[in-house]
Amino acid sequence: MPVLTAQNLSYQFPDGHLIFQDLNCAIHSTRVGLVGKNGAGKSILAKLLAKTLTPTQGSIHCKVPVGFFHQHPEQQLKHSTTIAQLLGYEKILQALDKIALGHFEQALFDAVEQHWQLPETLSQQLRTLDLPDDYHALCSQLSGGQLARLRLWQLFNSDAQLLILDEPSNHLDADGQRWLLEQLSLFQGHVLLISHDHELLQQVTQIWELCESGLKQYSTSFEHFLLQKDTEQRALHNQIHTVRKQQLKVQKQAQLNREKAQKRAAQGNKLRASTSQAKVLLNNQKDSATASQSSRQKNQQQQERKLQEKYTQLRLKQQESYDQRFYLGSITKTDLNKRSLVSVQHLTLPFGQQKELNFTIYQQQKWHIKGPNGCGKSTLLKVLLAQLPPTSGSVTRNIPLSCIDQHVSHLDPDKSPLQTLQHTCPHLSYSLAHTLLAGIGFKSTKTNQPVATLSGGEKMKLSMLCASQQQPTPLLLLDEPDNHLDFESKQQLAQALFAYQGSFLVVSHNPQFLANIGITHELTLGT
Repeated sequence: MPVLTAQNLSYQFPDGHLIFQDLNCAIHSTRVGLVGKNGAGKSILAKLLAKTLTPTQGSIHCKVPVGFFHQHPEQQLKHSTTIAQLLGYEKILQALDKIALGHFEQALFDAVEQHWQLPETLSQQLRTLDLPDDYHALCSQLSGGQLARLRLWQLFNSDAQLLILDEPSNHLDADGQRWLLEQLSLFQGHVLLISHDHELLQQVTQIWELCESGLKQYSTSFEHFLLQKDTEQRALHNQIHTVRKQQLKVQKQAQLNREKAQKRAAQGNKLRASTSQAKVLLNNQKDSATASQSSRQKNQQQQERKLQEKYTQLRLKQQESYDQRFYLGSITKTDLNKRSLVSVQHLTLPFGQQKELNFTIYQQQKWHIKGPNGCGKSTLLKVLLAQLPPTSGSVTRNIPLSCIDQHVSHLDPDKSPLQTLQHTCPHLSYSLAHTLLAGIGFKSTKTNQPVATLSGGEKMKLSMLCASQQQPTPLLLLDEPDNHLDFESKQQLAQALFAYQGSFLVVSHNPQFLANIGITHELTLGT
């Protein structure tokens, strides 16, 4: 029996955009992987199944407790939320503190129950997770990877028997990713895993693929799913080739028929002019030939129409497997002549590594900022942007800086992609802005939708486009830009960054991605 079933699910945004409709699914397997292109609606489907979002149509029935890992928790956490509050231990810890101060009300003992060792065990557990052992610390002071690991640990140790995990490996460093794989192997319940991480997806035994044509279900491993998809694409390519040959054959035959008809008409006119045959007979022959030609043309046109419809359907199906490329602007000669872009002298970060930093970034350099979760990588970017003051030291900026953070928080959710691009890059004409958006896969309808309706990957593409089109060309600060991107989009972003003639600093935990973007310098931070 399935632990969760969904029937006739549809979801429509307030602006009228329909993301999908009439989806049906049931979770039988203990490990199910949900995959699909950026913008297909995977996160929307996850929220619907977790019942944090109400479907426009359809129903969901679940027989077990559900735990949901949302990929954007920072938007839900208040700035004052502590680790203890997030984990639900605040009341117990407050009761223990009051008892330690000499209060003996029964309500305090009821709140504590058997958790007398909670402060010690909780601090120890936090250290085991490589997190600050102060459970009164603010969640907002944790790095993205630290917060992700804390929330995942909470879910794996909850009473949930079905976990819906939306891109859980995002933000985790190498140790965190290994820890996640271990937790998945130990968890006894069911898991619906939404991910673009191939290593994570090796853990599933069933694949759901969400695409424009609906939800396809494959009772197979991820490896066999990829092989099956490759076979399907080859077969589709062959079908398109066959239909195209049939179209050319029909067109060639139609041309031959037209030439024959013209030849017969010329011969008939010649006979009519010679008056060697009766005009009545010639007229009858002409009428018969005209009727026959009309019938042939009608049949040919019908055949051409059917082949064109089939060709169009096959091409649309093929295009579902293709994604548009990332677009990064070109660098002017004036920009290339600039040497020192940013200089850092005796810099100490307010969070993370406390060792002084000294480095200078020059034009056409591509820096990787590396280090474990919590070492201060995102903090360094904020200091470079003057969003946080350093503890000591200085930053000299000789060029504008443009940051694309891991949550693309600089985007206004109420503006459309077109409005966002025009606001960020006012020098672009209306037609050029449309052309650039089309180049990253934003169809005409999507250019006017609110940014809030875009997927994480689509927001990242829009952010990269806006940043690289600014004038003068800025130094790009990229905080885990490969997060939320599907596999093809990661490859396309890597190719774009490799070819980019400008300079950037990038934070990423993806070795394969980093190997393909042309890194020239590394800066390692420690804890």
